[in-house]
Amino acid sequence: MVWSQSKGTRQARARTVLCGAMLIALAGVTLANDPPHWIGASLQIDCTSQCHVSHNSSNLTQNESNVNLCQSCHVDSGVAGDQPIDSADIAVPGTGGIHHAFDVCSVNTNLDTQIPNDGEQVLRLMGADGSCAEGYLVCSTCHDQHAAESQFGGVARIAPAREVTKDAGSTGSVASGGSFTGADGVWYLIQIVDSGSETTARFRYSKDNGTSWIPTGCSDTNLPPCRTADGATLVALNDLVDEGVGVTFNSGSYTLNDAWEFSATWPFLRRELPLNLAPDALVDSGDNVTGDAFCRDCHRSWVMTHTDVESWDDTFKSHPVGVALDANAQGYDRSVPLDGNGADQGSGGADLNASNDLRMDASGKVQCLSCHGVHYADSNTQTVDGP
Repeated sequence: MVWSQSKGTRQARARTVLCGAMLIALAGVTLANDPPHWIGASLQIDCTSQCHVSHNSSNLTQNESNVNLCQSCHVDSGVAGDQPIDSADIAVPGTGGIHHAFDVCSVNTNLDTQIPNDGEQVLRLMGADGSCAEGYLVCSTCHDQHAAESQFGGVARIAPAREVTKDAGSTGSVASGGSFTGADGVWYLIQIVDSGSETTARFRYSKDNGTSWIPTGCSDTNLPPCRTADGATLVALNDLVDEGVGVTFNSGSYTLNDAWEFSATWPFLRRELPLNLAPDALVDSGDNVTGDAFCRDCHRSWVMTHTDVESWDDTFKSHPVGVALDANAQGYDRSVPLDGNGADQGSGGADLNASNDLRMDASGKVQCLSCHGVHYADSNTQTVDGP
């Protein structure tokens, strides 16, 4: 990424703001061996290798720019190459793009965006300068790199399985899947303990890079309770309902000690939860007054309900949000949204692309994120969003 001289100057100033915020954060928390801080069999992400410089108060991070620091890993060739964030893909209203804008002014008078009310986000509007007096919206304005926890909301993601070791004669491969519901992000290591095909090989897994294994009695002697591969069927890693993660063994042969690893994690969101909401409340949920206004914070001047439509003032406004379908009882809302193929969403005629589904919040209300995606959303119902 190439920066202009003025932008480079304001990012150098932003560095000190980031340092101060990071020092405060690090003083109050104990970092666990969970995403993104872990040392896996094929991937090392620790404090200093990618992000921090030790004992240098003027340069706590490896890069002057908050955005550059994130993009040093979130590129096709980086350690987060399965989730590249390219500046060329930033959304431009009315033009295109697949990511919410970043490295832009937090206040945009043309689009009527405002400084967030969330105190933690305000602290991370970086590098205010003459052309952007209120500071720039950057990755860490919305994301907290130390918060891979369900309590901060968002949609959990299970990363693709990464091959760690594989015998030269093995032909099989493992795919991760399921629906992660754990409280904290986890790194999984899958290891073959008894050779066989996609239906007969046995395996065990670890959540601490092989220090301990689950099932605990599993070994290469094929004694229970080793887990047996089951071909194209998703094999749950365990019977605990709070994890929901599984793997699929694709057709082929598997040899002793073949191994794969992958992560299951939450999207590191930064937000102050309203006092009336439970810690695991979904992002951007509830009504417009007492709900969680993650999107409706910076875009709060756009917010309106059905009744506000009748007194629209010709400024930027949203579709009615914070209300349920047919909240005004006028009968012009459908009871069930349509899918991309025209069938009722979730019905037998719906297509198999879940990424284009319209999602109401837990109370059935329409929210910003019901229709909009923040990353990897191309506004095309025929394609699958997200890596």
